[in-house]
Amino acid sequence: MTQPQDALVPTTQSAVAVTVTVAKPIGMTPKSNVLLDGTRMVNTVGRNVYPVAPGQHMLSCEVNVGGSTFGQADIAVEVLPGQTTEVYYSAPMDARKPGRIGLTPQAPYSTKAIRAFTGVTIGIVGVIALAVIVGFILILTGR
Repeated sequence: MTQPQDALVPTTQSAVAVTVTVAKPIGMTPKSNVLLDGTRMVNTVGRNVYPVAPGQHMLSCEVNVGGSTFGQADIAVEVLPGQTTEVYYSAPMDARKPGRIGLTPQAPYSTKAIRAFTGVTIGIVGVIALAVIVGFILILTGR
């Protein structure tokens, strides 16, 4: 049984609330997968609430980019009767880094390095294109 993001859970029912943070580098649209006790749940970036029975539950989160998954992180959570247990997942930007998961907000991965690299690459390509255009103009004008 799944509920959409920020679903209202009756106060007599127990739940797991998973807050998913995904870095969004240029040119990629990463998505997250949330598995609760082995069942894939409907989720979005942000807070997702899933009603569960009281007791211990296994939660797994990972990133999905173009069908390739990485950044898996697992946590066992104890849910008390009538309570909502908050879990936080911060997705990595690439397969070399693990996902971060815990009962407190997790530090998000920074996109500064990828954005800087992309900016420098675009700048270099722009300079090369400008040099080619100036070269053609000089050739055509006979200078």
